[in-house]
Amino acid sequence: DAEQVPVDLMMALDVSGSVTGDRLAELRAACQAALSFLKPGDRAGVLTFHQQVNLRAPLSEDLARARRALDGAWRTVNRTSLVDAAYAALAHGDGGHGRALAIVFSDGVDTGSWLTAEDVIETAKRLDVVLFGVSTGAPRRNVLDDLADASGGDLIRIESTRQLTATLETLMRDFRQRYLLSYTPQGVATGGWHSLDVRVRRRGAHVKAREGYFSS
Repeated sequence: DAEQVPVDLMMALDVSGSVTGDRLAELRAACQAALSFLKPGDRAGVLTFHQQVNLRAPLSEDLARARRALDGAWRTVNRTSLVDAAYAALAHGDGGHGRALAIVFSDGVDTGSWLTAEDVIETAKRLDVVLFGVSTGAPRRNVLDDLADASGGDLIRIESTRQLTATLETLMRDFRQRYLLSYTPQGVATGGWHSLDVRVRRRGAHVKAREGYFSS
């Protein structure tokens, strides 16, 4: 199904001590650019995180509210609760309205979360939200990689925050072109986790899809 359906966009922005000055200004500008790709009927929300997670604008068709949240005053703290923020982005983004997309901006280093990475990865598998991480300075595999894989998304590594706007524009454009494939499993035990492996016959194609599903 390639039909154009509404998009629910939840953006989670790292405003810890490592994101200040020009880096913070570039992050705000990139998120404003992402909002410009939304259409009537789409919804957007904004949350920020450092040691605490703060919901600045709940998921809503009032895109002006999300824009105001991006322009608001943010307090920065050195500690980063990345895992907690990812959970909040998934939970608030799961609105059941359309195709749900959560974008988490961070350097990929968690220094203050209460939740465990394993619990949030389990949540990502159960919710119908695709999570993308956008990260600078995170060459090693980290929790954003695992969350993105579990939800059918990806972690996009960039060298500088100056690349943020172009990166988000490409991400938003590609997300609208994702396909929804449906099938009815046969001969599969009920209950629990079932792995999926989605492939295409065309050489050189790169597939991003959910790793599996839960059945009851």
